[in-house]
Amino acid sequence: MQQRLIEVTENDYNNGLYDIQGINWKYNLLYFRNTSTPITKNIFRQIRNKSFKNYKDLRWNAKNIEKDITPVRKDGKFYKFHYSRLDTNSTIYHFQLRNLLACPTKNDLYYYAQDSIRHYSPITHEFESIFNLDNSSWNNVFSLTASKNLVAIGIGDGNYILCDVNRPSHQKIKALPRVNSTDPQAASVDYTINYLKFLNHRSGNEELLIASNDFYCRFTDMNTLKYSYEYKDEKPINCASLRNDGRTLLVVGDSKKSKLIDTTSNVVIKEINEHYDYLFSCEWSPNGNYFVTGGQDKCTRLYDFRNMSHSLNVLSMNISSVRSMRFTEDNQYLAVAEQADYVHIYDAANGLFLREQVIDFFTEIAGIGFTPGDGNCLYISTVDTNYLHSSIINNYGAIMEFERCRYTMNDIFF
Repeated sequence: MQQRLIEVTENDYNNGLYDIQGINWKYNLLYFRNTSTPITKNIFRQIRNKSFKNYKDLRWNAKNIEKDITPVRKDGKFYKFHYSRLDTNSTIYHFQLRNLLACPTKNDLYYYAQDSIRHYSPITHEFESIFNLDNSSWNNVFSLTASKNLVAIGIGDGNYILCDVNRPSHQKIKALPRVNSTDPQAASVDYTINYLKFLNHRSGNEELLIASNDFYCRFTDMNTLKYSYEYKDEKPINCASLRNDGRTLLVVGDSKKSKLIDTTSNVVIKEINEHYDYLFSCEWSPNGNYFVTGGQDKCTRLYDFRNMSHSLNVLSMNISSVRSMRFTEDNQYLAVAEQADYVHIYDAANGLFLREQVIDFFTEIAGIGFTPGDGNCLYISTVDTNYLHSSIINNYGAIMEFERCRYTMNDIFF
């Protein structure tokens, strides 16, 4: 029996031995009705793109969006492949929630595996469990984030777990506030935690942002574990992002609308209604000049905070919904992950986002992240690929590493 491949190195890739998923397309055969035929990556890509069905909550016509799409150059070379670990068992629980990879330091990654929350080292390329979920009612992780010392995990029924990475056996379990049981709506409230993110630029204390299906976005003070801020919307909130002023909150959810909230007064500063389906991702640029929103209409809309009359650019996806977005902390690049197969990287340095690099593969995406500070590495967590075509693609979830390309003046001008 052939041994399962567990890694792809930069040399493997550069020498053409494997692609980033461990596939050698030169020797791949597609088996059908007891016959086999060689299949190229381009042919398999055409089959995959044609057969993929993007999920919609609302009815809309793609032609209405096409007229808004901003043309971008496709020749970007911002990040190069470095390494793939192919046996991480990374997974997802809810098909619409894909923020299940956290990169709090350059030496630490945390992700959701099939039986645990795991730590992955980019230095040794090894992983270990820090919080066991096996045989537990907690093994239904919807969201995950991490800071230098803490991992936060959003699980079912509106509970979240805080795990000290220095003492993994010490956990605290907290629950979102419940509607009074006498309320007629109490039984129908969904407390799923859709998105989590640690904040440290609002009050000076570390806070945890929590966006949930009960229509709330809350901040929890990590010193007191009490709520320091609450905003209630009219719809479930799927994602939220706080501007670097520590005041302006961007929220998106089960609606076509994105909203900007002044957290000092809870007044809606701006309501934007340009998307065509529900939204699941949003992000502020670190300099606070731009924000992006993305959802199930297969596009990312970019806005300039200094002129929000209309979207500055509309960036098109290839086959599926926008599920996750990240900026590098130096404002140079924006990464946008589709639900499956594609991660788009845009040149954000000049605020135009008109040049793109596309990383493509064949599987669902669990999360993406840049190393903090210099954004030197981009990480992509993908899930088990056996459901695609095991004769071609066969790994148990992967973490892929890409290194930032550093150009000299000669590279640029000559």
